[in-house]
Amino acid sequence: MPFQPQDLQVVFITYNRSHLLAQSLERIRQQPQLQGVKVICSDDCSTEEHQAAIARMGFDRVVSAPKNGGLGRNNNKGLRACDSKYQLMVQDDCMLLNVQAVLDSVAILEADPSVGMVRLHGNPSHFPLIEREVHGVRYWVADHTAPAYEAQKGTLPRRRVYSDQPHVRRRELHERVVGYYAEGIQMERTERDYEDRMDAQSELFVAFLHPTEINTFDHLQHGESIRLASAKNRMDRMILNVLEPLKLRDTWLYKGLRSLYRKVQDALENAGLLR
Repeated sequence: MPFQPQDLQVVFITYNRSHLLAQSLERIRQQPQLQGVKVICSDDCSTEEHQAAIARMGFDRVVSAPKNGGLGRNNNKGLRACDSKYQLMVQDDCMLLNVQAVLDSVAILEADPSVGMVRLHGNPSHFPLIEREVHGVRYWVADHTAPAYEAQKGTLPRRRVYSDQPHVRRRELHERVVGYYAEGIQMERTERDYEDRMDAQSELFVAFLHPTEINTFDHLQHGESIRLASAKNRMDRMILNVLEPLKLRDTWLYKGLRSLYRKVQDALENAGLLR
């Protein structure tokens, strides 16, 4: 069955980075294969300057917020604004490199009801993989119910089948199976909570388009963080900029070190040593 534009909607998650968002959006619009696909922007109460820029971009829909609510709430706003079967979730700094991967992801979700999302970034070689093929499209399903997956969960860097990097998901994933994102908690905890809930269910699985590495999107500006620009995040900018070169070379090591840094930051904050 050929790709149907009404089956997919793109959800951009943004906060105070309209200059990057504009570039990412333009790349989506340049793809003739995605003509007719609605594009939604979920903005987490950016400054007036950024909101005005977003309003001029011509999104099919913009869902904003009266105050900054964090990653979980921003993700949920974007997902609830969609009425399509499948959603391409993208951060505002992610530039599409391969549109065919998006189309292949939709084809997989259409043909394989056991797949809940197709990741478009990352290296699945550490997971137990099951190779499949539909309509000439080869893909690899990560079996998070396998003993081998459970065995590696206690090691560092932290490796989970779910990632907030660009992916195409089916609606049932958040509406019925795993649920929406936790709100009102720190960003790292939001991500971990969703990772754990994805692991806890056995109905829907995560698929990859390559067994070792796939980068269908590229980050436009690696040194920027989507986190709030509060005083304590001066520490973020310094530490995350040091870690940033690892993101492309070793995603798992990057995430492991970032997770360790967050634990140290939380401990300092709880002790009153960091504001």
